[in-house]
Formats: sequence, C-alpha cells, structure tokens
Amino acid sequence: MYPKSPRDRSPYPGGKSPVLGVFSLAALTFYGVSGGPFGIEDIVGAGGPLFALLGFSMLLVWSVPEALITAELSSTYPEASGFVAWVTSAFGPFWGFQEGYLSWVSGVADNSLYPILLLDCFLQLAATLPAVGDTFDGLQDGPLRVAVVMTITFALTYLNYRGLDVVGMVAVFLCIFTMLPFVVFCVLGAGQVQPERWAVQPAGGWRGIDWPLYLNTFFWNINYWDSAACFAGDVKNPGYTYPRGLLLAFAFVTLSAFLPVLIGLGASSKPYTEWTDGYFTALAVEIGGPWLGIWMMAAATVCNIGCFEAEMSTDSWQVAGMADRGILPSTMGRRSQYGTPTCGILMSASGVFCLCWMSFSQVIDMLNVLYCIAQLIEFAAFVQLRIKHPEMPRPYRIPLGTLGVSLMLVIPAMFCVVIILLSSTVTLVVIVFITLFGFVLQWFLHIARENNWFEFHNIYTESATMRHNHAGHEYEEIPLLELPRAVSS
Repeated sequence: MYPKSPRDRSPYPGGKSPVLGVFSLAALTFYGVSGGPFGIEDIVGAGGPLFALLGFSMLLVWSVPEALITAELSSTYPEASGFVAWVTSAFGPFWGFQEGYLSWVSGVADNSLYPILLLDCFLQLAATLPAVGDTFDGLQDGPLRVAVVMTITFALTYLNYRGLDVVGMVAVFLCIFTMLPFVVFCVLGAGQVQPERWAVQPAGGWRGIDWPLYLNTFFWNINYWDSAACFAGDVKNPGYTYPRGLLLAFAFVTLSAFLPVLIGLGASSKPYTEWTDGYFTALAVEIGGPWLGIWMMAAATVCNIGCFEAEMSTDSWQVAGMADRGILPSTMGRRSQYGTPTCGILMSASGVFCLCWMSFSQVIDMLNVLYCIAQLIEFAAFVQLRIKHPEMPRPYRIPLGTLGVSLMLVIPAMFCVVIILLSSTVTLVVIVFITLFGFVLQWFLHIARENNWFEFHNIYTESATMRHNHAGHEYEEIPLLELPRAVSS
C-alpha cells in the first residue's frame, strides 16, 4: 500500500500539512544523532590522540550507510511509524512490533540522560559565577535534585507537546547557538596547534586502548540516524528533503565533532588522559580564557535541550505511528489540538522518569546494545525489501543494486555485533529480560485484539477502497505490498 503522492503524506489524521523542510529536518537529525562534540571527549582518554582522530573514519562506514537507508525508506514510507513500517512490510507484524519496542526503549533510555546532563551543566555554569556562590549546592543530590530533574523533564515535554513545527524551529536556533562557541574555539586554537601532538598513542599502541569505552562513546555519538524516519509523515516532499536534509546533518555532525577534537588536541599542552566528559570547557579556558569557558558551558546546557526535544519527538511519533498501523491500540495514536501524539509523549516522558535514576555508563551500555539489535533488524529489512519488491516506488533510491547495498552494510553489521559482544554481563542479562518482556507484551496485545479489549485500526489498509483525503491528498490501496492480516482489526 502506497500513497498516490508519497512525498506529501501528513501524519495528522486531521489533515495538517507537513511542516518540516531541509533545515529543520537537518537540525532535528543533528540533535538526534549527536548535538555537537559534547560527550565525545572520552574517545581521546580511551584511545589517545592518534586513534581518536582515526576513529572518525567510522562516520563513513557507519553513518553514511545508515543515513542513506533512512533517506530511501523514509521517502518510500512517509509515515510516523518510520522504521516500524519498513520491518513490518519486510518481515510481518511480529518483527515490526519488536523493532518498534526495542527502538522505543533504547530511545527513552537515551532521553533519560538529558535532563540530568542539563542540570549538571547548569550547576557547572553557576559555580563559575562569583555572585552565585553555593546557592545551588542542594541540587547536587537528594530529593530536591530529583524534583528539579522531573520539573525539567515536564517543561521540555510540554515544549514538545506544542507541535513539531515549534520543535523544528527551536532546534534550528539551538543548533546555531550551540555551535557558535566552537567556531570561536577553533579560530582561536588554530594558531596554537602543534601537529606532532596528533600522533601521540597510548602505551602499547592499539593494545593500550580501552576498547569498550572507546567504541561505546563513539557509537553513542554517531548513531540514531534512523530517528529521522519518524518525522517522515511531517516532512515536505520527502523524496527531495530527506537526502538533502540528511546530507546537511552529516556535514554538521562531522564538522562539529572532528574539528573541535582536532584543534583541541593540537593546541592543548595538557596530557590526553585528562580528556573526559565536559573537558571542552577546560580546553576553552586554556585556549580562549574564562569567558570562552563560560560560553562553552552555556552551549552545553542548551545542547541538552535540543537533544531531548529531538529524541522525544522521535519516540512519541513512533508510538503514534505504530497505533496508526494497528500494531498498538488506536487510542495511542490520538493527536492533541497541536497535532502532536498525546499518548506517545506521555508514555515517553513516563519512561524518562523511570530510567533517570540509572548511572550514565549503565544507560549508554544498555541503549547501545538495544539499538544494535534493532539496527540489525533494519538492515535485514532494507535488503529484504530490495529483493522482494525491487519495483516498489522509491522517491529517493540509493544508486546501488541489491548486491552493492548488501556489501555496504557488511561493516556496519559487524560493528553492531562487536558492540554487543563488548557489553557487560549485567547489560546482556538486562537486555534478555527486556526482550522477553517484549514477547510477553506482544502476546498480551494479541489477546486484547482477539477479545476486543481495545480498538485496533490500521488507517492505511482497513478501507476496501482506501480513499482518504488527508491534507487534500488521495490515497488508495495498491496490492503490491499487502500487510499481514493480523495487523488490522
């Protein structure tokens, strides 16, 4: 089933027109993937300057294939369920649900970090201001800190509730604000660079690298390109916008991470072992002075807002898209007066509240493994759709044949396997529990469907003629890609 005009489909049942263009899509994707160099400092401490710089080649072998797949399939399936639609069409509703469930849990776990990081960045910034003193010492721990984190989460969630068009405009502004101090940092630091510092290696060469920390940190900072797929129904002309928006986002991600690390390593006289989370503030003070350090901390604070909004949008629209496809109860697809998925936002915010007590390293390890499993399913679905439906209309198509795209995915797939194998035993046990719970949850939804406990409606297939008028565009059923009957009520 395809829309007559797939590039114009809107995710709003009420008929609201698509609102995201190239720049707003690029900004949301930028924050969904990295949001800048904040958080990438550990790659230097784990691998040393030389291997840290060489590691950016992973952007080519990981990020480029994932972005290309997202561009092709998002323009083919312009709906809020995103990658769930890809997997459902390729392998049926069972794997479609598991893909959506694992991706949603991974995304919510990722989003649980940002309110905490936002508060910590604010406290670091406040500590540099003499007039503030010890005013905020009570926010370092205890019930007051928990209350403030929940308040931050609520406020950022409300911003997301107000509409994707608002979030898109805010993301563009935040992107500019976040990158300005790094532009100044690179300009000031370029004249202080000593190239020989880039060649420093850890004792023992590559054997001295802390591989789990190195790979997990890199992976966390360059993944989630497929998060852009959940905006597909709200993107103007997806066949045009996705390849250009993701190309622009790739340029942002690459330059915003590589150049500050390159300049910081070459201009700083401090040992690389001091590089850890938040170290760019210390580098800014060393290279430009206290004023640049304060500016850098303010940018880090704002960056966490952008990352939260991008991830919340992805997670909530994914829930709504799964309800639109009849995978979840239809009530979960209801939209607010602003056209936003109310239930999806509430579910995602609740998940953030539940996970915000976990440590940073625990969350990173868990969400990376969940994401790798989901990504392997997406890779398989992409190849399956190329084999099973080569003639399927694709407004944007990767200019490679089935063999070419399969070879393109070999290294990313191997990378996913390595990340899973390097995870801790505790993480793997948690992942097994989460996965089993997904099976139980899907069984419960099947029972609920059979007993009519909830209403399930697939808005794309339930009508015999499939003629709807969403934002003035007609849709019709095309039998080439019939969804499994179990998806609809």
